[in-house]
Amino acid sequence: MHFKDYAVQQGEPAALKCPILQHYHLNFNMASNLSLHLTWYKNDSKNEINGVDSRIQAQEDLLWFLPATMDDSGYYACVLRNSSFCIEVAISLTVVKSNDVALQDIAYRQYIFTLTSGYINCPDLNDFITNDRDLDLRWYKESVPLPQLSKKFEYVVGSNKLNINDVSPADRGFYTCELRFTHRGKRYNITRVIQLQTIDQEKRSHPVIVYPNHKTIEAVLGSKLIIPCKVFTGFGRHSGTVVWWLANNTLVDRNSFHDSRVTEGEFQKITENGRNYIVVQLIFVETREEDFKTDFKCIAKNEYGSQVLPTQLRKAASAFSWYTVVVPAASICLIVGVLCLYKCRKSRAQKDYIQAKL
Repeated sequence: MHFKDYAVQQGEPAALKCPILQHYHLNFNMASNLSLHLTWYKNDSKNEINGVDSRIQAQEDLLWFLPATMDDSGYYACVLRNSSFCIEVAISLTVVKSNDVALQDIAYRQYIFTLTSGYINCPDLNDFITNDRDLDLRWYKESVPLPQLSKKFEYVVGSNKLNINDVSPADRGFYTCELRFTHRGKRYNITRVIQLQTIDQEKRSHPVIVYPNHKTIEAVLGSKLIIPCKVFTGFGRHSGTVVWWLANNTLVDRNSFHDSRVTEGEFQKITENGRNYIVVQLIFVETREEDFKTDFKCIAKNEYGSQVLPTQLRKAASAFSWYTVVVPAASICLIVGVLCLYKCRKSRAQKDYIQAKL
C-alpha cells in the first residue's frame, strides 16, 4: 500500500488520491462492477464528502480541493466497502501560508553532486495533467525567475525537469516550479518548492539520510506507527550501504525489542528519477509511554562513510486510532509488508465488517 502526506499552499488546488484501489490493482469502474463503494470523510466526521459543485469534491478515487484553505488541514479517510468488507485509510493534508518559513517546511529535498550536470524535477503533478504536452512549467530560484535557456539552467520541454549544468555549492537553495492548471474554466497556479542540496564529489559514495528530517516526530499514544529511514545512495547502481535502527543504543531487530512490539521492516531498495535510495522502517505495533522516553537513531554506513540521525517521539492528538509517519514533501511511496488497515467505525454503518489484512 502506498502511504503519503500531502502539503499545499493556501489558495492552490490539491488532489488527495485514495491508495486502496491502486493496491488491489483496480480502477474506479472495476470497483463499481464488484459492488465496492468508495467514500470520503474528514477526521472523525460521520458526514460523507460527496459534493460535485462545491469547493471540496469527491471524484472517483480523488478528493479535490478547489482551492485549499487553511481550515482544510487535517486527516481525511477514504473508505472502500461492500456489504461484508470494509477498508479505511487515512491521508494527511497540510495547508500552509505562502511565506518563506512555511514553504521550507513542505519543501521536497533533492540532491545533485558537484562538478557534474544534473537535474531537479517538479514532483506530484500527475493528477493535474493529462499528457506531457500540458507541462508548461516556470522555474524560480529564491523567487527569481530562471531563463528557459542559459549556460547554467535549461528547461526540458514536455518534462518536469530542470537541467543544471556545472553544479557547484552555489546552486544549492530553494527552487520553485509553477504549473498553470485550468478546471471548469477557472485558472489556478500549482507550485512545488524544492530544496536542492549539493554533495561534494569526494563524498559521492557516502550515504545521506534524507528522512527523518526532524529531531522529533509526532505520534499518538496507543496508535500504530511506521517511521521510514530513507537513505540516498547515489545515481548509479545501489551501493553496499547498510541501514539499521537503534533504540537507546540497542539494536532494533525483527524479534527482540519490546517483545516484538517495535521491529524493523524489510530492507528496501528503490529508485526515483534516477536516484537510488534505501528504506528501512521502524514499526510500532502500538506506541506506549516508554517510547516517548526512548532515543531512536537511524544509522547508514558503507565503506566510504556513515551518518547517524537521532529522533524522538512526541505526543500528538489524533481522531484516528492509528498513525503512519511517511516521508513528507517527497515523491516516494513506501511499500509496507503489513498494511495498517482497520475495521471501519461501526457508527458509519450498522454492520459488522471484517478486518482487512494483506
